[in-house]
Amino acid sequence: MNQIDFDVHVRDLGFPEGPVALPDGGVAFVDLLHARIRRWHPDDGVSVLAELDGAPNGMCLGGDGKLWIANNGGIAPQGPGQPLHHAERPMPGGLQELDLRTGAVQVITQGGVQPDRPNDVVMSPEGYAVFTDPQNWEVLKTNPDAYLGGRVLVRREDGTVELLTQLPGFPNGLIFHPNGDLLVNLTRRREVIRFRWRNGRVAAPELFCSFPEGFAPDGMCLTEDRLLVAGSVNDTIAVVDLDGNISGAISTGKNTNPTNICTFDDRLFITFGFSQCLASLEIKDIISSI
Repeated sequence: MNQIDFDVHVRDLGFPEGPVALPDGGVAFVDLLHARIRRWHPDDGVSVLAELDGAPNGMCLGGDGKLWIANNGGIAPQGPGQPLHHAERPMPGGLQELDLRTGAVQVITQGGVQPDRPNDVVMSPEGYAVFTDPQNWEVLKTNPDAYLGGRVLVRREDGTVELLTQLPGFPNGLIFHPNGDLLVNLTRRREVIRFRWRNGRVAAPELFCSFPEGFAPDGMCLTEDRLLVAGSVNDTIAVVDLDGNISGAISTGKNTNPTNICTFDDRLFITFGFSQCLASLEIKDIISSI
């Protein structure tokens, strides 16, 4: 497996996740450990967009031009082998909305199913917020029998939350396939699951892709006719075609922990959890190296 170089834009972060390409040419991302939403721009560097309660875990750009944030309520990884960090100001898990013009943040999940630990969020074709909720994943190492299992939830237009489906393992990153299907990563099972999406509902799950031992699919994004998947545990980014076939992978370096990815123009932006940085490289370098 080839290892290629990255351009590092921001260092010494807490635990970055959820990069989002912004219309102004910047990249927003969450910092779980410091409970902040940050922005990097090539012209003016890094800044803080908002400070939050809990722990922002994933993020996407909503149809209204605001950032939708999946807040897990208050836990964050600190480093390899270290105990989880618990936020000084925990909150119930849920979705939040950040107005990029005013900096105002508000909770936008009201009523219905109560989210536990939202992880990642994506906008559906109809404008719903669809998000993964692995629930009490903090017990997986110490008391796995107490784990409640994962869920995929949807926030309707009125703010109410509904259960779309329950899933085994750890549902993590999610994305809509160009054909309209919903794809969801199951990190602990090393799988991507496909759901046929019909007017805000899902059909029975199907296996889309299965990864080899050691690969832990986390965040993912689309580029042209390929799906790029960040493998956080084994420091890898995999390249998958739109039929679910793995065509190759690149190494990001030991203990880098690529948590999530997004594309902007011809570049792939990567948040590295344990190496605490935001970096990027040209997409063509990934394709040419596999």
